[in-house]
Amino acid sequence: MSCMNALSVLSQVAAGLAFLHRHGIAHRDVSLENIMLHRGRCKLGDFGLATRARRAGGRHVGKKYYMAPEIVAGDLYDPKAADVWSLGIVLFIMLTGSPLVSFASTSVKSFQALKQAGIATVLESWDVARAMPASALHLVSGMLEIDPNKRLTIDQVLDHDAFAECLG
Repeated sequence: MSCMNALSVLSQVAAGLAFLHRHGIAHRDVSLENIMLHRGRCKLGDFGLATRARRAGGRHVGKKYYMAPEIVAGDLYDPKAADVWSLGIVLFIMLTGSPLVSFASTSVKSFQALKQAGIATVLESWDVARAMPASALHLVSGMLEIDPNKRLTIDQVLDHDAFAECLG
């Protein structure tokens, strides 16, 4: 999918996710499978794992390709930050046609490589970075920041320069 089309989908889903987060709800199962297209609009569905957006932990929720590293580790986590990671994985898949890692665990070699090299290096090695504006690369990098405290919030995602640059 082109960067422009991927960012168009992302902006619509991010707006829906921001609405949930502003109302104290975390989705906890953001994935391509849960994004529906209706009359040219993308909508987030399947709220079976949605919960109040407070610290959570202990239970693995969501689909493994989309699960944030802090959930995989079994740490207490901010479900809103985990939603942003999952949405970043959605963007990554739309841009590359493939999941980033099979599971965001230190026991998985591809995740270890991601931790060491960073998402920009991964996209460069997959020969995807050349087809993206720098602002889009910055956006996906911020959404897929391994440290949830440094990860972009959903409002920062929506306000990102990549949308103005790519969608005009």
